[in-house]
Amino acid sequence: MISIGVRYAFVYGAIFLAAGTFLPYFPVWLESRGFSAEEIGLALALSGFVRFFTMPAIAYVADRARAPLKTLRVITAITVVANIAYLFTGSFWPILTVLMVMTVFGPPILPMTEAMALRVSEKGRMDYGRARLWGSAAFIAANLGIGAFLGSLGPDVVMWTIIIAGVFNVAGYFSLADEGKADPGIAPLNLASAFRLLRSPAFLVFVLAAGAVQATHAVYYSFGTLHWQALGISNSMIGGLWALGVAAEIVLFWKSAPLIKRFGPAMLIGLGAVAALLRWTIMAFDPPMWTLPLLQCLHAFTFGISHLGAMQFLLRAVPPQLASTAQSMYSALASGVLMAGAIFVSGRLYEQAGGLTYLAMTGLAVLACGAAYWGARLWDGERIDG
Repeated sequence: MISIGVRYAFVYGAIFLAAGTFLPYFPVWLESRGFSAEEIGLALALSGFVRFFTMPAIAYVADRARAPLKTLRVITAITVVANIAYLFTGSFWPILTVLMVMTVFGPPILPMTEAMALRVSEKGRMDYGRARLWGSAAFIAANLGIGAFLGSLGPDVVMWTIIIAGVFNVAGYFSLADEGKADPGIAPLNLASAFRLLRSPAFLVFVLAAGAVQATHAVYYSFGTLHWQALGISNSMIGGLWALGVAAEIVLFWKSAPLIKRFGPAMLIGLGAVAALLRWTIMAFDPPMWTLPLLQCLHAFTFGISHLGAMQFLLRAVPPQLASTAQSMYSALASGVLMAGAIFVSGRLYEQAGGLTYLAMTGLAVLACGAAYWGARLWDGERIDG
């Protein structure tokens, strides 16, 4: 019988096969359809703002119905159809329309999966970090594979890879059992409890801290590949650089258990913020090629350790009946509003400033450092009343 850890590893692999294709190469696909840098930034930023409203709404409905897994099966199938629709578009407005459909149904997938996985991990049925690292491994495979074949197969290989990953993901969710049915003792969820969580100063400050660290990746995610191409770096080398960053992240996840025991959520997020300050300040000045692998290894901190901090805060501070909703609120605020704002600003700045746009990410890192310190003072380590 296949263990639950292996099943979640497969699901994470499918999710991040798509993400590892989308993040570095979707802007390249958009450029192949005639999008300017400002239009790429506008489209991705609009997507981020829309998900702020739709992501928590879908997760709340799933939590209310105690049917997160059934919800995931449905919305993942919808995203497969939407990604196929991309292949039949060719201009700004049709592409933006499909992107908005994807924005409604795609973003809730990861936070809802995280909520289920953390619950299983808390029960001792699997090691979260070791299941999650297979997502990072799939991200690397996508980085290297698309980087190697983009030139020969053309930009549509981006969409076909995302479609195939979506099909795998649907299959993965059908291999999982519905964990929600195993917790009949959990109190029922109501809208008031969700709003109480959203008004909690500790929750909002931790979201700001972790979200600001993640938002410092805006230039890297939106224009990192295009900027490296402009500097004359080959697609295969770019894929290798993306992969190296995620390889460092994998090592971190594999060794994450001692870190989680030793450091609290605020400290983990703060370490990520300090690493972001260093990484993006150096990147702003187009450093020599030999430094890029070293800087990419900092991804273990700017993404990996800050992500672990956010997940540990949500696991420890949020009532179980709000798990998916809280994860989606965090993602909506962090990956939605904060990331969208950073991407929009990046799109406006990049056409004028090029690589110096990374300095705006340094400013966000400073904000994240302050918020992490504030969060440590606000939160007493107990669950927030939901």
